[in-house]
Parts: sequence; C-alpha cells; structure tokens
Amino acid sequence: MKGFNYFAPSSMDECLKLLDSMKGRARILAGGTDLMVRLKHDMVREDNIIDITRLDGMQGIIRERGYVHIAPLATHSEVLDSYICDKLPVLKAACALVGSPQIRNRGTIGGNVMNASPAGDTIPALFVHGAALKLKSADGERLVPIGDFYTGPGKTVMKSNEMLVDISVPEAGGGEKGFFKKLGQRNALAISIVNVAVLLKVNQPGRVIEKASVALGAAGPTVIRCTQAEELMTGSALDGPDMLKEIARSIRESASPISDVRASAGYRAEMSASLFCEGMYELGVI
Repeated sequence: MKGFNYFAPSSMDECLKLLDSMKGRARILAGGTDLMVRLKHDMVREDNIIDITRLDGMQGIIRERGYVHIAPLATHSEVLDSYICDKLPVLKAACALVGSPQIRNRGTIGGNVMNASPAGDTIPALFVHGAALKLKSADGERLVPIGDFYTGPGKTVMKSNEMLVDISVPEAGGGEKGFFKKLGQRNALAISIVNVAVLLKVNQPGRVIEKASVALGAAGPTVIRCTQAEELMTGSALDGPDMLKEIARSIRESASPISDVRASAGYRAEMSASLFCEGMYELGVI
C-alpha cells in the first residue's frame, strides 16, 4: 500500500475547504468497503484521503414533504431497518442483496452511488425511484437527477471540489410496487453479472399499469433506463404472453453490455430480459 495523507475534518466548512485546496488530488472515505481494498492494491492515484465520518448531518434517514432523504453515510442495513424506507420498496430490495451482513453494516449508500460502478446494486433502484443527488462545494450547492449524474464507468459530472451531501428520493405512492433482481456467480457475496430494477404504478381493479420505470445494471457503461419498455407497459394490462415477449425483446435491445471474465455480452442481454420476466410474474402483474 502506498503512503497517503489522512485528514479527518470536524466540520463541513473545513471539509469543503480541503477539497477546494486539493484540486482533485483527494478521495473521500465513508464506509471504506471499496476504498480500502483499492488502497491495498495501489489502485488509488490520489495522495490525500478525507475521512467524512465525523461530519454532522451526514448520517441518518428522514422523511420530509413526500421525500425520503438518505444521508451519504447511511448504511445498507440502516435502509433495511428503517420503517421510512418502506416507501422505497425497490431500494430496500436492492440493499438486501448487497454483499454480506458485514458489508451491509459498514458500506454506505453514498459510497455505492459515488463509486459509479455500472454493477452497483443500489444505483438502478435509485434510478427507478427518481432520486436526486445534492452536491456541495465551497462555491455553493446543486441538485442533480441521478439519471444525469453518470457519464461512464467510475465517472460522474461531480466537480473535483464537490461532495455528496444528500440523496432525496420521492416516496412511492399508493398502487406503486416493484422489484429488484440480480444475477451473480453465487447466490450471495457476488458482484452483479446483471441486475434489473422495476417500479410500477398499477391500477388494481383492471391491473392496468399507469406508470413504469425500468433500469438495468451491469448492462452498459452506466445504468440503462429502458424507455421503450416503459412506453410499452404504460397503459397496458399485460394480460397475455405476447405483450410480455415484446417488452422482454425491447429490454434485450436496450442492453449494451460488454463481455468479460464473468459473462458474455449476449448472456447479459438475455438474462436482463429473463430477470425482468421473472420479477413481473413474482410481482403478480402478469
């Protein structure tokens, strides 16, 4: 492990001033489940580590005016244990499949978001829930929809002097339900080969889908929104296999995965459609 400079600011102002002065030569430490591994294997180019675990206002989950606000240091286990997050069914389902209990207890939602991995489990869930990210710097703050945040694997629109300070997510309303499915090389403790997040608003008497959000993880350089599939589902009752086959086909076509040691591109595209169909049957809307 290479040497680095360690900073543990005690206030937000101090942290933002450090970020501003380091001009992109700093990495932020939250839960550390990814960063510590990268440091151990000399995969971090920055020389400065800023530990934000002592900062006030960076922990907890609150509900306010129809939104759930998840602080960056909130862990996956906190989301699972929070009654507030019952309003975010797809995110809770995704958090339940992250790593092991130890990783869920230590790893943070903010860290998963900022890691910007296409295979990150919580990111597709946040996509379908319509999350927005509040970024703060010494110059001010801005709110970025999560769909506009990622530009490539490990890359985002965040500036070098900014940090994530809040994740705001609209509460799921009445008639909204969804699922998160992932495929890994094992049943647990596995990076997603591909994953699928779906949130639907269903008119129960006729089982008509009034609104649909579908996102794929590990199926492209960033999380992919399946807009064609969403359009096909909206206003439909999905009362036959032909419609489901057409939607599944559109999901396969939306995927643009790579081939690597874990799976081929074709397999990832096919399994994204299969996971979608499996989840839809389990959800009871087919």
